[in-house]
Amino acid sequence: MSQRKTNLAFLGGGLKSRLIFKDASEHFNFVALVDPTPAGGDGASEMDLPLYESLRDALSDHQIDGVIVCTTARETIAASRAALECQIPTLVIPSKGTSLDASQDLVSEAKKAAVPLLVGNQRRFHPSVIAAKEFIALGGIGTIIAAQSTSWFPKSEAKLSDIHWASRQGHIPILNDLIDDLDVLRYLLGEVLEISGITTSHLDGNAAPSSLGCLLKFENDVICTLNASDEVVSQANWYVTAGETDKYSKTGQSCLWIGGTDGTLSIPDLALWSYGDREASWDSRLQVEKIKSNSSVGSVVAELLDFESVIQDKKVPVCSGEDALNSMRLVEMLYDRLS
Repeated sequence: MSQRKTNLAFLGGGLKSRLIFKDASEHFNFVALVDPTPAGGDGASEMDLPLYESLRDALSDHQIDGVIVCTTARETIAASRAALECQIPTLVIPSKGTSLDASQDLVSEAKKAAVPLLVGNQRRFHPSVIAAKEFIALGGIGTIIAAQSTSWFPKSEAKLSDIHWASRQGHIPILNDLIDDLDVLRYLLGEVLEISGITTSHLDGNAAPSSLGCLLKFENDVICTLNASDEVVSQANWYVTAGETDKYSKTGQSCLWIGGTDGTLSIPDLALWSYGDREASWDSRLQVEKIKSNSSVGSVVAELLDFESVIQDKKVPVCSGEDALNSMRLVEMLYDRLS
């Protein structure tokens, strides 16, 4: 006997929920939108969902198996807490700028209430990352020795205008965006034992750094260098290599390389460079092949399928609240090293 479809509700009717609905509405049963703000009416109209001011109001009309929190950073904690209080499994789509302390409290509350709390670190669900993790786990590149991550992506003046580095206030692109790079590195390579970095800035009249060089040591002695800049024009950053949206150019290149004793795998293009059956030596001839991704769905659908499996089958999530906290802590640790 097949399981019924999981009933999901959105908390927050802004752009994030609308994009999820657009990508996933054919696969999931979205039953309600909770949003007391002016954005709620527009979101409900666009998604053709009944609108409620509170989750408890929505629960009076619908059976809701899980909620997706798609609010701004200012509202994320309160909205997530409301779902936990109703004993409903919760998937939080992260907003850059949510505080570490408040997030830690939320994770503790979820654990105490025994309610699943997931965080939508969506890059983990990209087909190339899923394929890379499986390939690495099977020993496809041998023993991992090193990795290199590049995020050169010029930001607009609007994104750089409200930065207050010393007080950690405002949108700080280089660190806010870095959490996604660090999270996927943790997912593929394990926990970070040491982290350090240096910064520079070429921005006129702004003391905030705009470029960063970072050195990480992972468990199993894997070394990774990460280079990020808010000013460099480049083909090497996640946004233009992953091809997830038409908002950005699509370069078909890669921004992450993981090197082992049997080969180097680039992501997201999934090119494997190796010597094949020949001895690994600098005077042998390198060859390249593409490894296959078995994922038939995009990141958004894969993420919600994981959420559905947690709800229906009680499986361990790909990214729990506690797991996401470790990525937030890593950014804070780097911030402390740079301040």
